[in-house]
Amino acid sequence: MCAVQLRSQLNGETKCRQWKFILVLVLLPLALQRLNVACSIDIDEPLVISTVWSDATIDECHDDYLLASANASSIFALSHELCELTANETKIDLSIDEQLERTQIEIGRTALCGNLELCNTLDDDLEYLACINDSGRRNLQLITEINHNATSAHTRLREDYNEVQRTMVLCTLEAQVVYVNSMREAHEKLQQCRIELAEHPTPN
Repeated sequence: MCAVQLRSQLNGETKCRQWKFILVLVLLPLALQRLNVACSIDIDEPLVISTVWSDATIDECHDDYLLASANASSIFALSHELCELTANETKIDLSIDEQLERTQIEIGRTALCGNLELCNTLDDDLEYLACINDSGRRNLQLITEINHNATSAHTRLREDYNEVQRTMVLCTLEAQVVYVNSMREAHEKLQQCRIELAEHPTPN
């Protein structure tokens, strides 16, 4: 009885091994075929294991860099425009009234030329010279006032314009610093991304 049970058990184990062997024979080629496709291995060529980067990951690195560069350029353009607007607003707050200064100078010039024209209408030489002598004193005073007003206005206006230029230059320099730092940071991140890919490559 024990011999019959032992023989039956051995026959079951034998059939089990046979089925396992058959499954291996059937599934092994399929598994190799899938492995061949997944790994892109040419069975006719010698197997060469190479380290490659993932194109998609490299593209992501460069996409991030291009996006950061575009953002830095946009921010710089907006900052530069804001600098110009600030400078233009500063120009409005000048320390002199430009139109008033021009009007006063034009009044003096008109009076000076009018005095000379008045003398030019005289035919008598004695009267002409006497007129020039009298108007010369008045014209000298007018010229002194015109020179004083023009020099003072020009000096103050130049200081105002210099302040506008100073504001524009300093504002633009700050925008340039932000732009350069942003581009430097973007480039460093791109290089770090490449280094990480080189250390931890993703096979295709």
